[in-house]
Amino acid sequence: MNPAAADPDAMMRQWNEQIQTKLRQADEMKQVANAVSVTQRSSDGSVSVTVDQNGVVSALDLTDAALRKQPAQLSAEILGAMRTAQAQIAAKMQEVMAPIIGDDSATMGALMGGYHERFPEPPPVDPTPPRPTGPSDDDDFGGHNFARDDKGW
Repeated sequence: MNPAAADPDAMMRQWNEQIQTKLRQADEMKQVANAVSVTQRSSDGSVSVTVDQNGVVSALDLTDAALRKQPAQLSAEILGAMRTAQAQIAAKMQEVMAPIIGDDSATMGALMGGYHERFPEPPPVDPTPPRPTGPSDDDDFGGHNFARDDKGW
């Protein structure tokens, strides 16, 4: 017979120790999780996005080369880097949580499942930039001839 089962005080002390251990583990997990961040750069290095453990952008760095890009291309690169960084959060969390959680696969699975669900792998990026849809001629006046306009300039 288990001696702790025969002694209610010993059983309460054992439960209290287990609860205290779990509370310390939860506090350590919270501290480690709060320190997690992932940084991802665009393929040409002109865009750098950092996200925190919740996938929220905490830093966005653009080089001069990024500022010379077309707005649609720049926004696509920013969003692509952000989504790629977010998709890496689960792996980073697993890496930092493994020493704390250990072999508790149920806890690890629950924690990682939430990250995989919120931040799936982004679709592959098309390396060719989109072609301009409008006229490429800077002096295109939309077919209007201002020289013949009765209103003048």
